Amino acid sequence: MKKHTSILLTGLMLGAFTACNPLQTEEVVDPNFPSVGAVTNNASKAQLDALAIGQVAAARLGLATYLQVVGTLGKELFNFNTTESRWMTELNGLRPIDNSAFYNGATTAFGLPVRQANIILAAVGNTSSVSDTEKNAYRGLANTFKGLAYLYMLNVQGTNGVRLNVEDPFRPSKAVGYAESLAGIAKILDDGATQLDGAGAAFPFALPATYAGFNTPATFKRFNRAIALRVAIYQSDWTKAAALLPQTFYSATGDLNAGPRHAFNATPPDSPNPLLNTATIRIVGVQKIFDDIEPGDRRASKVAKQATPLTYTSGVTYSTPYLTNMYTDINGAVSIIRNEELVLIAAEIAAQQNNTAEAVRNINIVRKAAGLADYTGATTKDALINAILKERLYSLFYEGHRWVDMRRYNKLAEIHLPVAGMRVLERLERPIAEVNWDLFNP
Repeated sequence: MKKHTSILLTGLMLGAFTACNPLQTEEVVDPNFPSVGAVTNNASKAQLDALAIGQVAAARLGLATYLQVVGTLGKELFNFNTTESRWMTELNGLRPIDNSAFYNGATTAFGLPVRQANIILAAVGNTSSVSDTEKNAYRGLANTFKGLAYLYMLNVQGTNGVRLNVEDPFRPSKAVGYAESLAGIAKILDDGATQLDGAGAAFPFALPATYAGFNTPATFKRFNRAIALRVAIYQSDWTKAAALLPQTFYSATGDLNAGPRHAFNATPPDSPNPLLNTATIRIVGVQKIFDDIEPGDRRASKVAKQATPLTYTSGVTYSTPYLTNMYTDINGAVSIIRNEELVLIAAEIAAQQNNTAEAVRNINIVRKAAGLADYTGATTKDALINAILKERLYSLFYEGHRWVDMRRYNKLAEIHLPVAGMRVLERLERPIAEVNWDLFNP
């Protein structure tokens, strides 16, 4: 039997609990891992550090499923999966959606980082091993990733909303509506930002090298505020968004790829980058999107045009010559949020506030980086928003935004349907475990 070493807390948090599956009615004790009680009763600093490492690792869970599900729903990409036709049929509205299928991982996988965050918050609240300043550092980290995980869940669930209180996984709150869910997520992120303000000059734990530039409480807060900015634009609260923008790492002159990134490593016990194309999984760009890209647009390099089109024939037939090539390194990092997104959000805020010159200035930052001429189209609010949505399509391709963007602007009907009979779903169904929990716990 292995000893209960603190580093194994990461494994505990990743594998022993399911925050969004409250139907699990008893805890299975694994002798190789310590119990939650071992870290929520005067945890040592080493244990808290291991929990923090686990939080960063858990934030990556479900990433591939999420990005490929929302990309499919938004008809920007498809998963040509040789072992699972439902990527092309059910997610495209050709067959009824299944609330117990694999693609529900785009919701349920993010329950684990929420659970991890709640364990950290409970552990920090019941220990004397670290100072109050250090406690704020752990709390700020936990609430930032908790808010991010909830936002991913909500993006997929839409009007179904999310359960904002699962501190006791056996007594979770009821799901609340979309607007209330966004407000709750904003509150979690705001709490994290306040905690980071009180966390001192340095974190008491180490973050991966992919968080360079975001590895102190002050700089990590800019990441937190960037996620809060996403929430604000989803709320269409442009005054709040304008106030948040300068608190992020937005830079009109900086690297558009700047931002925190998930780290991956194929060497066990870490995990390889899950977004690579394989012999059985090929992520392709929808043909019309890349056929329509402006000549000379460097963002076309996000796909590689094949001499012979790739064809999928299981349950539906579709061909495209465009194979994604954004992720080719098995150890490669994956961005969480980038400055390019913030620049386009800046453009969107300006357009919504009728600041035409500022909107066009930020649009042109992105266009120049893509090798394109300045924007010369109409400058009405509607025209600028459409121009920004177009830039977001190419700048943020395969980053999980197209479907959400078109939904929040009530433009789902404008999404091109590559195959007759396809539909654009507004959301996934509530996962079966959630449905059953509410059925037996009215």
